[in-house]
Amino acid sequence: MSQSLYRADERYCHEGNWHCVDRLWLLDISSESSQPVKIHHRTMNMEIAGHEWFSRDGKTIWYDLQTPRGQTFYVAGYDVSSGQRRWYHVEQRDHWSVHYHSSPQDDLFCGDGADEEMVAHAKDAKWLYLFTPKDIPDVAGLQAPDSGDLVKPGYFETKKLVNMKDQDYRFEPNAHFSPDGKWVVFRGNMTGEIHTYAVEL
Repeated sequence: MSQSLYRADERYCHEGNWHCVDRLWLLDISSESSQPVKIHHRTMNMEIAGHEWFSRDGKTIWYDLQTPRGQTFYVAGYDVSSGQRRWYHVEQRDHWSVHYHSSPQDDLFCGDGADEEMVAHAKDAKWLYLFTPKDIPDVAGLQAPDSGDLVKPGYFETKKLVNMKDQDYRFEPNAHFSPDGKWVVFRGNMTGEIHTYAVEL
C-alpha cells in the first residue's frame, strides 16, 4: 500500500496479469464503513492499467493505461476527491515507457523508455523522456449533458532527455523527479555497472 498525503486514503493494487484483474483501488481508512473504490473500469478485452502512483499532493492517482494492451497508450489520472478522469495520449509507440512519473506540480511527466521486447515493441524507445501535458479543449464550448463524468482528453509533447541505448532494460531505469522538480533521477547500467544518474531539466 502507498499512503496518500491527501485525506486518509490508501491506494492498493491487485497483483496478477494486468488484462485479467482490476488492479487499481482506493480505500478511505479514516472511515470504518468505507468500501473500496475501483479507480479504472475496463471498457474492452486486453485493456490494461497499472504502474500507478500518487501525485505529490496526493490528490491524483496517475497510471499507465493501454487500450488495448500494446496498441494505444495513455497516462491516465483519477482525481481522488471528485472521481474526474484525465487521459494524456502518448502519441508515438517509441515514446511509451515502462514507468512514468509526475513533477511536484503535475505540470511535467517523465518516462524511462523501453526496449523492443517490451509491450510496445518499439524500435527506438531507449530514451529517457520529458513529457509536457496538453489539454484538448472542447470545440466551441460544446459539452454533453454528462460531460463532467466523462474523460478529459489530452496528449503529451515529448522531448528526449537521455540516450539509453546501452541500457539493459531487464534493469528498469524507473525515473523520478527530484523534490524541487529541477532534476530527473534514474538508475542505469549503461557502463555495465549499476549507478544512479540525474539529468538537469
